[in-house]
Amino acid sequence: MSEVANLGAGDGSTPEGFTTEDLRLGKKATKFLRALSPIALVACVAIAGFVLLDVPWDTRMPYDGEYDRSGRGIPMQIAMLPCMLLLIGIWRAGTTPNAHHMRKGSRVGTYILGSGLIAVCVVGQWVIAESILEAGGCLVG
Repeated sequence: MSEVANLGAGDGSTPEGFTTEDLRLGKKATKFLRALSPIALVACVAIAGFVLLDVPWDTRMPYDGEYDRSGRGIPMQIAMLPCMLLLIGIWRAGTTPNAHHMRKGSRVGTYILGSGLIAVCVVGQWVIAESILEAGGCLVG
């Protein structure tokens, strides 16, 4: 277990200080996030599809904040994108050649923080969808 693995890019380079066990468990953690991200992405796309089909096309996200007090907000089509883009980014990050180079702390962080961030994306999409449905008159708030 203390033996350092030679799993480089084919040029003989070794990931410095990683054991074969670190790399094996890192691959498992990466595979977990790569499996969870598309599931969450499908859920977010389903939520967005429901909203886009049920709400009038010119509906805007309610916003009365610091930068624009006109109350116009942003178009609902743009408001539905951020959570999905973040999930695509998490999914793609797991496909890099060195994504599995993790020690114990990184693996624990990947499982806890990665799963938490993915859950926050789905819940965030749900909350955004709910406010857009209210703004469009499809949901009584």
